[in-house]
Amino acid sequence: MWNRSSKKSSKEKFTSAQEAYDCALNLLSYRDFSDKKMKERLQLKGADEEQAEEAIAKLQHYGLLDEQRYAARVFEGWLNKRCYGRQHLRAELVKRGIRAELVEQVLERLTPALEAQQAANAAELFVQRHREKIAQAQAQDLDRKTKHQLKNKIYAAGGRFMASHGFSTEYMQILWEKMQVNNDI
Repeated sequence: MWNRSSKKSSKEKFTSAQEAYDCALNLLSYRDFSDKKMKERLQLKGADEEQAEEAIAKLQHYGLLDEQRYAARVFEGWLNKRCYGRQHLRAELVKRGIRAELVEQVLERLTPALEAQQAANAAELFVQRHREKIAQAQAQDLDRKTKHQLKNKIYAAGGRFMASHGFSTEYMQILWEKMQVNNDI
């Protein structure tokens, strides 16, 4: 069925679309791909553009390459990470070569309530990772100026953390609230 023993070096060119198709089947036996990434991989393996497109069309015809299904799987995997926001999801989908209209469809599945839950998970993760610094900012023996500087550093670090995890500024409020409630900063 799938001939794994006929691996070509990247310098050899495929002689037919069938070879490109066989290579694509081999690639799909390891993981899913978007149409764009599959084409790039096939061309990297030695297919010309026409051979790669023929192989992709055949894969799509048989339902082996389905970008909508792949985008849904990426979303589910991303959702299981539990602490990333909308911008991170968008970047992940674009990085994997998913078409823009499918990216927008997947982003519609991320409701504000779901994103707020993701933000709460991220905020909890931040608080857990920075317990010592937060406790240090709460210390009674600190003078007012030092305490204020530590608070500002913690809030700035929290803002960077939330932004780097793909949350917009509206969800950073969740972190501030969690820090206030849990730690009295």
